[in-house]
Amino acid sequence: MQLYFQDCKVPVENLLGEAGKGHIIAFNILNIGRLKLCAAALGGARRALTTTIEYATTREQFKTAIANFGAIKNKLADMAIGVWVAESSLYRTAKWIDDKENELVAAGKPFNEALLGAAEEYAIECAMLKVFGSEVLDLVVDEGVQIHGGNGFSDEYIISKAYRDSRINRIYEGTNEINRLLTVDMVLKRAMKGRLDLMGPAMAVQKELMAIPDFGSDDDAPFAKEKKIVAGFKKAILMTAGGAVQKTDGED
Repeated sequence: MQLYFQDCKVPVENLLGEAGKGHIIAFNILNIGRLKLCAAALGGARRALTTTIEYATTREQFKTAIANFGAIKNKLADMAIGVWVAESSLYRTAKWIDDKENELVAAGKPFNEALLGAAEEYAIECAMLKVFGSEVLDLVVDEGVQIHGGNGFSDEYIISKAYRDSRINRIYEGTNEINRLLTVDMVLKRAMKGRLDLMGPAMAVQKELMAIPDFGSDDDAPFAKEKKIVAGFKKAILMTAGGAVQKTDGED
């Protein structure tokens, strides 16, 4: 049965947002959908990882569980790392959205406007989460099938179903290709409008490269090495993004 709403009259009190601006609501619903898709993919990845660990610890070859083999340990580690990173970034973004929504409500915004505003504020993060979450799931189920060997292709094992079901996640809520383009597009547009300070930090990195390097070390501080690596990643991205923005300006 199909249901059509052509020429359907909606009472004013049931109207969401402003008349003629329904696309804004639709776009923001996509943002929330992408966030939720990451959560769904993460749940699937966790279950697939658990299933694979159970198999690897009970399946024996050469009189020992295959989980004791270095190659299998490496695969399980990569799967666990992907799940942990996806989970951490998902919870972080969800908290940001929740905080922004509460901030807008406290500022006097109606609940529906606060919800839409919070989703729009973190649209970039939602797009990235959709891509990363769905591809982490793909990694986990693919390696899960590999660890199961021939059994991974048999309907008797749940990992075969997880492998088939994971593929759709890279398509709906905007294909991963589209979400990658959206991520770059939204970052650059916000930088151009002054909502995101991209050029300032990018120029600071360029100046740092021309200055005398700082040989000071904080290696004894908690996570010092990890923080240094992350800072290096950010600088590399800023340099690349700054160059891209300058290139775009030149072409315009």
